[in-house]
Amino acid sequence: MTSFKVAELTDGRRFPGNVVLDKHFVLLDSNISFSNTLKKHLVEWNFKEIFCDVDPERLKPKAAPVVQKFETVDIDLDELNNQYSEKEKTANQILKEAIEKINLNIKNFPDKNRMENVTSGYNEFLNYIQEVFTRYVTHKELQIGSISEAATLLIDFIKDNKKYLLKIQPSAEHKLDKNFLTSHCLRVAIYSLVIAIQIKMPHEKMVELGVAAMIHEIGQIKLPPQLYLTDKPLSAQARNLLATHTVLGYKILEEAGFPLPIKVGVFEHHERENGQGYPRHLIGAKITAYGKILAVACSYEAITSPRTYKEARSLYEATIEMLTNKNKMYDDIVLRALVQAVSLFPIGTYVYLANGKIGQVSESNPADPRLPIVELVNEKNELGNPKTVMTDNEKNKIVRVLNKEELKGVMAYIK
Repeated sequence: MTSFKVAELTDGRRFPGNVVLDKHFVLLDSNISFSNTLKKHLVEWNFKEIFCDVDPERLKPKAAPVVQKFETVDIDLDELNNQYSEKEKTANQILKEAIEKINLNIKNFPDKNRMENVTSGYNEFLNYIQEVFTRYVTHKELQIGSISEAATLLIDFIKDNKKYLLKIQPSAEHKLDKNFLTSHCLRVAIYSLVIAIQIKMPHEKMVELGVAAMIHEIGQIKLPPQLYLTDKPLSAQARNLLATHTVLGYKILEEAGFPLPIKVGVFEHHERENGQGYPRHLIGAKITAYGKILAVACSYEAITSPRTYKEARSLYEATIEMLTNKNKMYDDIVLRALVQAVSLFPIGTYVYLANGKIGQVSESNPADPRLPIVELVNEKNELGNPKTVMTDNEKNKIVRVLNKEELKGVMAYIK
């Protein structure tokens, strides 16, 4: 048995016998040559030597050998480890560069393709969360620092583009998407942070809330997907199993070393003010602020998104249902903050005005959530941008929200 230093091996090297690790595990047989890719993996796994199961005498050169010179490779293990660390940051770097580019486009051309730019940003955050979930599934890794950086980017993006982000709604095909968990997490993060901004939550707390929201469903990936992708009613046993995802999420974050407030927020996002939530059936003041906000954001998102077992309801219907607060399930302060942020007639909702015009709600009115700003359909101002009006209780009064059939007609009519 002969040993070889990994740092000295070169691409294409052949061995006269099988190559093994720790003198037991077969790494290569004699018909396969060594490669630089394998070398990198060995360094990553911290193997400094490999062994060939052949007598050392067979490795000695014979008479008149053909001399082949091998260049000695000097590997700095610390530097190589740094390179692997850089690879772990790839998802964050991709996200950061993409958002920087989108922000630059918006800054240079604020009124040009704004919705398209914001939608691109939304999709970049969606891809990032998908990468976080995938990384955990494949490598069992979650990095608080990286996700916090992404949450900070999301907070700034929401502050600059709230009215556009709130217009983005999942399509009917969304319910067939096996990755809908990550879409749900992003939308919950947006609603949660909109609430946090409204109540003027401190920045460092907002980042923690953003992290919790972005991964609050991480526990579900430990469960069979049939539990949350089925279009059939779940049995009591299946519902109980699905309910364990909050505990599973807490354990995942515990193992990954996340701060307690984030872990508890994930743990409590299905708790309800009246004690009828889970997993601990907490009541009112015993639920943390993150748990209260996530509960409202999670429920609001679920009502407005299509699922395999139901159709999506309108933002307006969701707002009214949440405001009704049947059985006092949600915190009143958090609910008011949501309504003030998205308005009673939520951003993106199409409404019929008393003057006979149709508008789409574009901004909330901090002074009165009942009177949002709307963009009039197919009307432009002198600069060629959508014409907006502040609704009131007179000619610009909102009479009602358009129903689904009316909305189909308006979408076909919009230029």
